[in-house]
Amino acid sequence: MKNSSTIVKRRTFLTGAGVALLLPRLESLGQVSAAESPRRLLTIVNHLSFYQPELIPQQDGDFEQSPSLLADLSDHFKHLKVFSGLDNPAVQNGFGHTPCVGILSGYFNKLHRRNRISIDQAIANLIGNDTRFQSLVFQAGENLNFSQISWDKHGLPVHQLDSPRKIFNLLFQVDENEQTQQQILAENRSILDVVLRQAKSMEKQLNAKDRAKLDEYLNSVREVEQSVKRRAYWADRTKPKVDYKLEGFDRKSVDDYVGTLLDLAVLALETDSTRAVTIQIPFWEGFKEPDITGNYHDLSHHGQKPEKVKKLLQLEHGIMNRISGALTTMKERTAGNQSLFDQTTTLLTASMGSANAHNFDDLPALVFDSRMKTSGHWRRKDVPMSNLYLGLLQQFGSQEDRFGESSAAFDLLS
Repeated sequence: MKNSSTIVKRRTFLTGAGVALLLPRLESLGQVSAAESPRRLLTIVNHLSFYQPELIPQQDGDFEQSPSLLADLSDHFKHLKVFSGLDNPAVQNGFGHTPCVGILSGYFNKLHRRNRISIDQAIANLIGNDTRFQSLVFQAGENLNFSQISWDKHGLPVHQLDSPRKIFNLLFQVDENEQTQQQILAENRSILDVVLRQAKSMEKQLNAKDRAKLDEYLNSVREVEQSVKRRAYWADRTKPKVDYKLEGFDRKSVDDYVGTLLDLAVLALETDSTRAVTIQIPFWEGFKEPDITGNYHDLSHHGQKPEKVKKLLQLEHGIMNRISGALTTMKERTAGNQSLFDQTTTLLTASMGSANAHNFDDLPALVFDSRMKTSGHWRRKDVPMSNLYLGLLQQFGSQEDRFGESSAAFDLLS
């Protein structure tokens, strides 16, 4: 191993057998400076929305009386602003779910099927020039026409990745066709095994803080790798048929899928592979969890039937707990001189106000940011969602005074 003066100061890779692991920044190698604290964006969109009576407080102000879904995020209340009642006035009422494509742009042209730039990509254009990927867009499930939510500056769709295995391979430069790597996977070994010797050699140059950081990083990669392998194993196998009214439906775990993609998103941000990650939880047909089975779309169109609402809330509590866990992990991981959470603004929203009513107004938006001076709930009835987006854009350094159908910018950090 060469001394730190001959190592590429900006990033360091561990390599072996065609595998390249992009490491977090390490101060022992001169990669961390006191002024270095890039801003990052994590955007999460639930296509089928959330059951808002259990998400949105009845009153403005603090979170003293939190409905059950919001309570799942209680560990992060200090850094959370909840907005409700928001509108997308330029999203036309199209067929079924098709207007959902306009959630992050505030605009949907059903005639030309070409959108305007989405907020995640507008921010990625500001912060993504120094990273390997300007942005990454993940989708937890089947990619349907109306589940596209990220649009580039030309109004064209940004490719959404829905395979955890392919995302992992992309992040860590694993060549799926490389013979050695295939043998490693077939033997159920870790791709990390081929680079650990180099990592051990590097440890001699690292201080105690960096050694702990490297161990934490490698452990987190290994955990995600095992999760991805587990999903890939079952994805390649024929699903059993059962004597049940939904015979033959594709058994998928929303909880595992969302959790795995959140793990990968945190890794992508932690390694500075990108500073903008978008995750969509899309239209989902059949699913199976340990204690609940059904059809996510059908449950979201519950017609206020108590038995359907109960199952829907079970599913949504699982999603919220996964999101809360990801935010906690970001607080525990460091990037440069700060926690990953301190460097990241997280937006959680939904493509519909209510999937049951198929309405594209009364939208919720939850913003997490450690720099907030005041947390709580604000109802903004019929105010454009793009006002919030403009506030986000300006927070990341843009001088623009308009985004989509905005009328004014939200002050998200006050």
